[in-house]
Amino acid sequence: MLLGSAAMVSLPTGAETGEKIASFYKTNGSVIVAQQILGMIALAPFVAFALSLSSNRWLKPVVAVFVGFELMTNVVPLVIVAASSAPTAHALTVVEDLADAALFASAAGFAVVATAEDRLWLRAVGIAVALACVARAVAGVLHINALDLVAPLALIAFVLVLSVRKLLPGHRPMTADTK
Repeated sequence: MLLGSAAMVSLPTGAETGEKIASFYKTNGSVIVAQQILGMIALAPFVAFALSLSSNRWLKPVVAVFVGFELMTNVVPLVIVAASSAPTAHALTVVEDLADAALFASAAGFAVVATAEDRLWLRAVGIAVALACVARAVAGVLHINALDLVAPLALIAFVLVLSVRKLLPGHRPMTADTK
């Protein structure tokens, strides 16, 4: 569901002019509103899933930070749709760029914390996904879009792996005697 909402339309970045940004939001306003609302709705099943993964004391705070930044990346475009001036649209787009970078940084935290009690191979996958997310966060701030597709897909694949692992019979979190 989160992938579907993200794939609906690619939003402009702060590298664009205010006029281009305002024009884009005016032209695509209804699709952007639908995309952002779908993104907010998709948080509920993600949070339920994420919190079911383990009893790690860091999981709830990391998920809360992720949710906060996801909501910020949903609300800012809604405000831009309502904004009429190019300078305001540009300034808010820069805020959205920073929130997007923070969202990927928090996704990196989730990838590490969600697997902290798992076997080494899954922790290694979590670290690899976290590195991709951090690289995407930094690249996004620098307006380098080379990882715009790679990091989200890595995160989605990671969540799928966690889902399959959770559904397998006999799955249990690692304890000190089974690590």
